[in-house]
Amino acid sequence: MTIASNQGINDAGGHRVPQNGVPGGRLLPIGGFHPASFNDFPGRVAAVIFTRGCNFRCPWCHNVELIEPAGPAGLSDYDPEAVIARLAARKGKLGGVVISGGEPTLHPELLPFCRQLRELGLAVKVDSNGSRPEVLERLINAGAVDYLAMDIKAPLAKYDRLAGVKVDPEAIRKSIALIAAAGIDHQFRTTAVDSLLTAADLEQIRRLVPDGSPHKIQQFRPRRSANKED
Repeated sequence: MTIASNQGINDAGGHRVPQNGVPGGRLLPIGGFHPASFNDFPGRVAAVIFTRGCNFRCPWCHNVELIEPAGPAGLSDYDPEAVIARLAARKGKLGGVVISGGEPTLHPELLPFCRQLRELGLAVKVDSNGSRPEVLERLINAGAVDYLAMDIKAPLAKYDRLAGVKVDPEAIRKSIALIAAAGIDHQFRTTAVDSLLTAADLEQIRRLVPDGSPHKIQQFRPRRSANKED
């Protein structure tokens, strides 16, 4: 999905809302916003919010502009309160909101933001790399999410290479188990990069997925990625 630029975010009355901080608290860093998607939240028309900052450096990443916590010079991010206002104005047209990234679980503002969306009557889906199971557990226990999607990047023995950083394999195992046992809609996903994952690797990944949990393998399609040679 192409990440929309920061244009046209208005409040419920149609007025432009500048990006200002809210006194006394930090805001969820939103680097992209797509007002409507028909394929990112199964069974729902949903807006998609892209948070900024990621702790992985996957060589095939399509959202490289969101990896760093701060955006490129001259690019302003979205005011979360303005995004909430726009979603509130479109409640009758949207069935949910997807929070993707970047990696949303890096941000302590994620849980209260999800609660705000739920208060609007919108279902919430969070996409995660599974590196922070304690955050996923808080979201689940708080009843703040309706759907969790996790990318399983590789067999555990190859995770560091595929994620581009050192990864705790037990965190990945714990996130998979938490999501599978949460009692909410969920999906595990793997991007099949032919130059990095073999058929045997994909079979090992499948074995990480608990019985009864959906697992989608999507073929990598070269575009702009973190690996400049792609």
